[in-house]
Amino acid sequence: MPIVTLPDGSQRTFDEPISVMQLAESIGPGLAKACVAGKIDGELVDAADLIERDAEVAIITARDPEGLE
Repeated sequence: MPIVTLPDGSQRTFDEPISVMQLAESIGPGLAKACVAGKIDGELVDAADLIERDAEVAIITARDPEGLE
């Protein structure tokens, strides 16, 4: 049951592993459309990668420097 901590310090708890894209969808449809990748505990990952443990997660969009790589 991963607990995800977002950059603003808020936390979300999930009953099962969740992908970065699913996390973005749970935050809002606009963010989900803009999501191109994620950062799990500082490591750049694909939007389809699963968050399987407690982690600090950031959603990466094309506006972020990492989103342009």
